[in-house]
Amino acid sequence: MFKKCSKCKENKSVEKFSKDKSKSDGLTSACKGCNNHREKLRRENGGDFTKGQKLAIFKKYGRSCQICNSTRNLQVDHKLPQIICEPFRASIEDNAWVLCKGCNIAKADRILIEVIAEVPAKELKPMLLQEFANAISQGHFEKTPVSIGDKTFTGVKFNW
Repeated sequence: MFKKCSKCKENKSVEKFSKDKSKSDGLTSACKGCNNHREKLRRENGGDFTKGQKLAIFKKYGRSCQICNSTRNLQVDHKLPQIICEPFRASIEDNAWVLCKGCNIAKADRILIEVIAEVPAKELKPMLLQEFANAISQGHFEKTPVSIGDKTFTGVKFNW
């Protein structure tokens, strides 16, 4: 039996996927290799927020999703995705918000203009990898509509 990985888009044997009871087929959407690569990048980039940071972020935003207002399965998420940030710069409180699991998955690693506009410029500039900072400042990107829940955001798609 085979399944298509949501990240690398390859059809792989179901043994290449981890178990996930929350999914209809009982398997993660991305293969083990892609998930391992993603986790390695997260660790290299400073990992997740500390427990203290998470408590402060919940205190700041409350206990509801900033997109759909759900109060279930809440997570602290990076406003600006770690993959476009300098190592050890993304996991700061100014780059965090509270999302439910569904909205967090739907946002994925997208850059949402309305959301990053909330990150103070003094934090944003040193946080971004230079290639992304240059592309954004020079306007080398397209604006694309991104729907998450019942809200629409402006996504950034780079022209390279």
